[in-house]
Amino acid sequence: MAVKKCFAAASVLLLSLSSGVVFAQNFGDLDLTEDPKKEEKKEPPKDELDLTAPEKKAAPKTKDDDRKPLKADKPTVERDVTQDDRVKSVQRKLYIKRGRFELAPAAIINVNDPYYTRVGGQIRVAFYPADTLAIAARFAFMQTLPSDDVRQATRTLQSRIFFSVPYWNAMADLEWSPLYGKVSFLNSILHIDGYVLGGGGVVFTERTGTPDPANMDQPRPINPAFDLGVGLRFVAKDFVAVNLGIVNTTYVDTPRGTTKGVTQNLMMLTVGVSLFVPFKSTYREAE
Repeated sequence: MAVKKCFAAASVLLLSLSSGVVFAQNFGDLDLTEDPKKEEKKEPPKDELDLTAPEKKAAPKTKDDDRKPLKADKPTVERDVTQDDRVKSVQRKLYIKRGRFELAPAAIINVNDPYYTRVGGQIRVAFYPADTLAIAARFAFMQTLPSDDVRQATRTLQSRIFFSVPYWNAMADLEWSPLYGKVSFLNSILHIDGYVLGGGGVVFTERTGTPDPANMDQPRPINPAFDLGVGLRFVAKDFVAVNLGIVNTTYVDTPRGTTKGVTQNLMMLTVGVSLFVPFKSTYREAE
């Protein structure tokens, strides 16, 4: 009985060994071990910087890079703003007087005598060595007319009025024009040229040339005088302007009916035009 059990056990053992050999022969080529997973390379997102990448060196600048970029093309309906299109804070002068002559006829009337009105005309010639400086000569003639106040004073009040009767005067002046501006008048722009003047000359009166009571053999001389004035020119064109000014001429005269010399002041309002020659400024490029 024991022999049978030993034989059975030996048979089972032998069978298991033979089946193991067969299984090993059939599946020996298989590798049942699990391979490690290969790591997949992930690309960095586009919005993140790759700090591991080597920095690119900037290309050296050339002369072409320093040039200003060209203006972008604009529609054909628009045009580039040029220098002339820009509004300047200080506008150019409408005319230049430097190196030009001025011929200025005018009408005159006095504004400071309540008893006698003096009306007449004058002619003025000037040369401008600079745009703001002029050397001028002025000749004026006038007539003296009594007012209604004279008749009332002499007839009603039995008063005596001693007055000077000027016939003409000749003056030499220096003129300075420090002001230049613009005003709007009747929907148009007028250019204004302001000036002051001063000078000296002579005044010929009714008493000039008559015998002097102090020396009957000697006639009275022509009265020396000096003047001061201000004025404005309203420039219409490069060669023409309208003048408006007030000039006071002071002189000493001995009126009729008295032997005393009296200081006279002729404050004359002048209204006229100025013509500049040559008609176009030769110094316009200096503006």
